Amino acid sequence: LPELQRVQALFSVGNTPLVELRNLTALARKCAPAGKGARIFIKDEATNPSGSFKARRSCTSVYQAKKLGYKGVVTATSGNYGAAVACHAAMAGLKCIVVQECYDSRGVGQPEIIEKARKCEALGAEVIQLTVGPELFYEHLSVMEDTGYFNASLYSPFGMAGVETLGYEIGNEIRQMCGKEPAMVVCTYAGGGMVTGAARGLEKAGCTHTQIV
Repeated sequence: LPELQRVQALFSVGNTPLVELRNLTALARKCAPAGKGARIFIKDEATNPSGSFKARRSCTSVYQAKKLGYKGVVTATSGNYGAAVACHAAMAGLKCIVVQECYDSRGVGQPEIIEKARKCEALGAEVIQLTVGPELFYEHLSVMEDTGYFNASLYSPFGMAGVETLGYEIGNEIRQMCGKEPAMVVCTYAGGGMVTGAARGLEKAGCTHTQIV
């Protein structure tokens, strides 16, 4: 993990603020039996350069691509991860192609997903917008074959390892602030990467009794 943290620091990723939600903590204690009630904290991943925790995934893949001498990276995404890859590719001086899933089988797109292409383009990426499903994955593989660019997929080993620093930071920071490991860490699920990565990081931080929800 120290090597992962070093790589992420090159891209100004990680070490995001851990903020206590004091009003919610007070409310929890008001509603709980006497002497009980959790202290509630939030890890503000929006402070990563691309605006989400997916920056932890993307920078490790982009770093690997740069290290191996690739000229560019390709990723498939609905938006946030593509913006993260585009952001870090720009930092590393690499080309970036984002294959974005945004239309259903009738050609109807989700506005909030279609809009995310603008962020990817603003960060220097070329965006190819497609339907959700087999077409997306075929095009992703086809673009990689045509360009010879690095596969910066969301679920590569590099991407998954990058999320471990999230759990590692939470475990160590809570121990430092509260004198013990967190009783519970609540994650959004989505594709499952945040849960898996955070759980692995917490385990590596020695948080063996923390419940993952």
